[in-house]
Amino acid sequence: MLNRDTFQTDPSAYRLANQGVAKISFPPTPEAMETLRAELSTFVCDGAYANGLARILEAFLGSVGKGGGAPAVWISGFYGSGKSHLASMLAALWTNLKFEDGATAEGIISHLPPEVSAPLKELRVAAKRAGGVIAAGDTLGTGPSDPAEATLGIILRAVGLPSDLRAAQVALWLENDLGVLDTVRRDLGDRFQSDIRNFILSPRFGASVLKAKPNLAGSPKELSNLLQSQFPEPPPVTVDLLETVARQALMLGRKELPLTLVVLDEVQQFIRQDPGLTLKIQTIAERLASRFDGRLLLVATGQQALSDVANLQKLLDRFPVQIALGEADVDSVIRKTVLRKKTGAEKGIREMLTANAGEISRHLRGSRLAHTVQDDADAVLDWPLLPSRRRVWERILRELDRTGLGGTLRGQLRTTLDAARTYGEKPLGHAVPVDFLYGRFANEAYNAGLLPSETRNRIEVLNGGDDRDKLKARVLMLVYMLGRIASEADQHGVRAQAEIIADLLIVNLGGEDDLRRKVPELLEELQAADGAVIEVGGEWRLQTKESAEWESAYRSEEKSILADQSGLARTRRDLLGEAIDTVLSGASSVPHGASRQQRRIHRLQPDDKAPADGIALRLRNGWSEDLTAAEKEIAAASTSDSAVHLLISRHPSRDNELTAALTTWRAADHVLQIRGVPQTDAGREAQSAMQSRANKAQTVAKEIVREAVAQARVFQAGGKLIGGAPADAVKEAATNALARLYPQFADGDHSGWDKVRDRAVRKDPDAMKAVDHPGAPESHTVCKALLAELGPGRKGSDLRAKFTNPPYGWSQDTVDGALVVLANAGLLRVTGDDGKPASLPDLPRAKIGTCTFRGETTIITIAQRMPVRGLLTDTGVPFENNQEHLALSALLDRLEAAAEQSGGDVPAPAPETVPNLATYKALSGNDLLAALAKDATGLRAKLKAWNAASAKIAARSPNWRLARRLVGLGAMKQEADLKDVESGRRLLADPDPVPPLVSAASEALRAKLNAAHSAWQTAWTKGEERLTSDPTWAKLSPEQKHGIRQESGLLVITNPAVDTPQAIADTLAQRGFSEWENMAKALPARIDDALAAAAALLEPKARTVTLPGAMVTTEAELDTWLAKVRVKVLEALSGGPVIPKV
Repeated sequence: MLNRDTFQTDPSAYRLANQGVAKISFPPTPEAMETLRAELSTFVCDGAYANGLARILEAFLGSVGKGGGAPAVWISGFYGSGKSHLASMLAALWTNLKFEDGATAEGIISHLPPEVSAPLKELRVAAKRAGGVIAAGDTLGTGPSDPAEATLGIILRAVGLPSDLRAAQVALWLENDLGVLDTVRRDLGDRFQSDIRNFILSPRFGASVLKAKPNLAGSPKELSNLLQSQFPEPPPVTVDLLETVARQALMLGRKELPLTLVVLDEVQQFIRQDPGLTLKIQTIAERLASRFDGRLLLVATGQQALSDVANLQKLLDRFPVQIALGEADVDSVIRKTVLRKKTGAEKGIREMLTANAGEISRHLRGSRLAHTVQDDADAVLDWPLLPSRRRVWERILRELDRTGLGGTLRGQLRTTLDAARTYGEKPLGHAVPVDFLYGRFANEAYNAGLLPSETRNRIEVLNGGDDRDKLKARVLMLVYMLGRIASEADQHGVRAQAEIIADLLIVNLGGEDDLRRKVPELLEELQAADGAVIEVGGEWRLQTKESAEWESAYRSEEKSILADQSGLARTRRDLLGEAIDTVLSGASSVPHGASRQQRRIHRLQPDDKAPADGIALRLRNGWSEDLTAAEKEIAAASTSDSAVHLLISRHPSRDNELTAALTTWRAADHVLQIRGVPQTDAGREAQSAMQSRANKAQTVAKEIVREAVAQARVFQAGGKLIGGAPADAVKEAATNALARLYPQFADGDHSGWDKVRDRAVRKDPDAMKAVDHPGAPESHTVCKALLAELGPGRKGSDLRAKFTNPPYGWSQDTVDGALVVLANAGLLRVTGDDGKPASLPDLPRAKIGTCTFRGETTIITIAQRMPVRGLLTDTGVPFENNQEHLALSALLDRLEAAAEQSGGDVPAPAPETVPNLATYKALSGNDLLAALAKDATGLRAKLKAWNAASAKIAARSPNWRLARRLVGLGAMKQEADLKDVESGRRLLADPDPVPPLVSAASEALRAKLNAAHSAWQTAWTKGEERLTSDPTWAKLSPEQKHGIRQESGLLVITNPAVDTPQAIADTLAQRGFSEWENMAKALPARIDDALAAAAALLEPKARTVTLPGAMVTTEAELDTWLAKVRVKVLEALSGGPVIPKV
């Protein structure tokens, strides 16, 4: 049986649409419809593809009609993963694309799972309510270089408009302003697109427009000039312009926005690493998603997930729906299409694979890509590809994809089909070798600069030779391809070694022992004959002129490093540090006592200073010192010494290997730094080989050092060896050392000290019961130690440092809790950082360290507490019984405030002071409480008097302020009495001197205010008489009179309020006596203005003539003045009626 006999469709007859490489172009051209139909017919809608379609549709439908934006979508996957294919299928399903024979996209796909068909049905319903559906899509980079312009062009083309902005604006004008777009399109037919792009020069276009709209211009030339002026060259397409024109285009012929899909393919390849393009894509995505009422869905594709690339992470927020396609998805499609087996063929394939299981399991043994038991289920589906070889292919293809070759590589579908065709004629049991892949991408790799010309030419020459040369060519192909993935060899384990190369070359699984024997010989020949390859650390690499230069640089660096042993020692020391961190992971601290307090294990060098707290772990190694002498030194140390020692011995059998690995690593690493970034593919190959050499040497060095550390021995001072794994031994030794370091820890070791502190902060007198101590606080060992340490006074920070470090090692909860308990019991005097007495339970815990603590010496009796409690009650200071000393600071503040309020500014008496206040402030704690108890009776009497005076000041002050106001407003006769009260500070005198003063002042002002109003009223009455007697005024309507009164200020004023002193003050504040006088004097002139306005109203031509002023003392002067008046009035009369005005 031949391989091709196992396929459902003979590979030689199988046809792939678009050569297996999907391209986005929506709406599709007539020529592309056949290809798209073929893609739909082979679309495998399951797995990640089905899940991706469902997520995209559901996310979009969730935004329709909600008034917000539609979440944009990012589809990622390496080249050949089917991301463009998925986007193309989405676009076809979005519009349910219809073909000439009536078939639709949904109908052509063999199976649509419910999770896809259901949202598609919902999309159709939503489209009927909206303005239909539109799908637009293309590959970025195939058109304009600006993403906004390219996106706009894609949308314009989707709605049938020219993708050129200027031509599209003309088309929109034809539709929106003239309503003749469809007429012109029908008239021009297939020439419409070309003619409208050349709308200025095309006579056909002008003639067609004038045919539809004859009155638009007199001739096509005139129309051309009109269009040229109306549609100049448009500015660069901004995001704002994109939004505006896209909305106009989508609304073309519609009343509502349609449900629109916009696909931008290969966005990552388009923006590359350009932050400017990334920002533009970010802005475009935000605008399209948010400004189209949730009816526009943007889908973009890229090779990598947004979170995987720093430059793409800026797009994360703009593309909340992310679909990632992987290798498993591609494998599923390939197995269900080109590799699909005919019914019944599986049995024969499985029997063949079982028969050759030994050979298959031998391939890539020890690597992560080798055949596994889990591959057995897929091996039949993958045949004639082996799962292990497919994984190698995928690694190589992904690496080429990262280097930028992905855009020209054939897809995996096409490559797999080519392999099935080539090896379909072979008997069953002949598998596709990995070197087959070389022929699929060699030309593209060479053109892209990824395949050195020296290597390509050698392979071509060898392929033209005999069978041995052809086998050499295949070996060289694999050396090249495995070199492409050598930088990740530590991850996948596939290296260009003779055995692995043979694994990947074998075709006949029944046995090619001769090939396995030849591969090492051929590699040696390739190296010896013309230096085509070189062996580096057991791996074969391509040897080019440039790689030879890299090798020479490496040898030079190797010599320099071997001459610098100090540099090697530094590198070894760094590796030791890393290995120790790994081996001692979890051994950074140990719990201590019942309280489980964590004691840190400090890793120190032999001569480092010991820490103030925690266990010292001395790290000693056989490369830096003689460990035999170190062991003797440790054995001689005192058994009270708490130090722990970790001894790392040199590995005699691998010491030279370690030196060689360190040398190779450093030399290769230096060469990589010195040579920089190569510009040729040969240089990149050499760089990759050097990186692989460095990685391998580093791995070996780390392994040797890790092995040495894993066998390290642990000693305690005095020479006791602790057995077990290093981490366990270190923790055991550290636990043993705690008794040496903290001999007095047991006195304060209890798990309840945190509860003591919490209860003491709440002022619980029984707080010490939390550590099982029912007696007086000062009798507990911890409290005794603290009180004994106080002396003349100690800072909280000093006490903490003293008792949390050796030899005590108590927890901070222990120290803080005991201090608060002692303070609550009145056994401590606490002073804050401001020098004032402090209530310790009320302070933030961070403040304890800044407080000063002293022992309390004065003892307070209940007889002393009682009067102080009365004083606290009178002042309203809250306190707790037996905690009165905590409230004394507030008590002094209240007394001082009460004394201050017993007087005030004149005319109040001067404030009193608290007797002995300075003495009180110099005291604190029990001393202050005793002093206040002695003076409590007098202070309470004083407090009562101060409060009474304060209340009387508050009651009399408003009346005093009114008196001052009335005098200021004009009651001058009361000014002397006011000053007498003020100078004598008699506000609190009895009887109250202020009320009579207010009464007299208000009476005087009331009389003056009434007189002022009376004078105004007299002037008002005379004015009203003038108006009433004037014939012109009489002719006016009530509305005209009211209007003139408003303009002339002739409105009646209400009587002033004078009923109370406060009313009099408020009235005069609004209008003083001088204003009343001015108002009365101004009334005659306002009457004149009113009469003049009345005359002007009745006689519109009447003019006001101001008569000359003069002083008349004789009849002759009167005649002279009258003559002047006559002349002026007569002159004015020539122009119409005159209104004389003096």
